[in-house]
Amino acid sequence: MRAAIAQATLAGMSNRSSALRLSELSWMDAAAWFRRDPRLIVPVATCMQHGPHLPLGADAIIVESLAGGISSHHNVLIAPTLSYGAASERDQEYAGTAAIGAKTLHRVLNDLVAGWERHGVREFVLITAQGFGSHFGALVSVIAERARIRAVDINAVDLSGFLTNPDIPERAGELETSLLLHLAPQLVHEDRIEDTPLERHEVAELLVGSEPVPPPGSPGVVGNPTFASADKGRRIYDYLVEHIGSRLFGQPQGSGNS
Repeated sequence: MRAAIAQATLAGMSNRSSALRLSELSWMDAAAWFRRDPRLIVPVATCMQHGPHLPLGADAIIVESLAGGISSHHNVLIAPTLSYGAASERDQEYAGTAAIGAKTLHRVLNDLVAGWERHGVREFVLITAQGFGSHFGALVSVIAERARIRAVDINAVDLSGFLTNPDIPERAGELETSLLLHLAPQLVHEDRIEDTPLERHEVAELLVGSEPVPPPGSPGVVGNPTFASADKGRRIYDYLVEHIGSRLFGQPQGSGNS
């Protein structure tokens, strides 16, 4: 009887986007879900400065929104967002930035994956919007006994069709500002948007992983956030949801594409 109730609950909730969030299921519903579909998306964010115009939670807003879009297209469950990650010493000088060490991040993710694996999860997708070297390194080195683990950094996706200077890595620049203008425009201080343009060789000296750290004494920006727009953010968001989702999980259910 209880099993039938759990299955009925899942069937009724599967038509709502909230049903795709692990935090909104009971343990019985979670167990039934994992028996039916052993996949789990784990958003990994940061609490880190993104210039004077973007919120400290910019990464969280981006990865949670992308995870939600991918989930709704592919009917994959989303774990609660891990809101803290690794950050450079320079980033930690800006008020509000709260970082954990890469080893701590790695251990936390290993512990979480091990627990969910015991419950039947066999495929994990760790998705982040933070390309800082040690942060992403912690994600790609997570291991499991049997489950498949894939780590995705949106900074590694080719967005050259959308960005003005796609070959020059940015921080709080055109990409992130565009996404926030689309996803959470009320949190963007447009009156504070200023460019910190640097030459390619200058950015290369600041690069750690796929993202540059801010120059000493700067407002925390590398690049040209003035090139950003909400429309550009919408188009980038839609592309990332389709691109990442299709490469991880194939064509969306009911898309009709072969």
